[in-house]
Amino acid sequence: MHLNFELVTYDEELDKFELDNNKYQIEINDEEAKTYELLKSSDMSLYNWLKESDFFKKYMKREVCQDSESKKFAISDINGTSFIRFYFFKVTSGDSHYEYFKKLFNIHDESEWQDREDVGEEILQHLSTKRKELILELG
Repeated sequence: MHLNFELVTYDEELDKFELDNNKYQIEINDEEAKTYELLKSSDMSLYNWLKESDFFKKYMKREVCQDSESKKFAISDINGTSFIRFYFFKVTSGDSHYEYFKKLFNIHDESEWQDREDVGEEILQHLSTKRKELILELG
């Protein structure tokens, strides 16, 4: 089985993510394919599994980071499961992103008086920590 994935690069000085604009493909064995099938419906479990997998780290060092081991990356897509909203969320992002993060971070907006901007700011606070967990450092 093949896993297709995309990346974003992280600029630590600017605390900013940029699209990598490359599509990558890695071959996985039957056992890894079974794990993928179990985790594909739970996006954060899927992300963490791939990020921590030895086969993925070896591929990244060998194929992506040969000359630039000091770069930091994060996964933006795994076989169509997108994580891009983690890196580019803004207070003006769409409703689906708000709903996703409210559920992920257990944020309750209990009444209509609560401004969308307040919820967006709370999401950004949670994301400032979560983004750091998503970064893959190769060294």
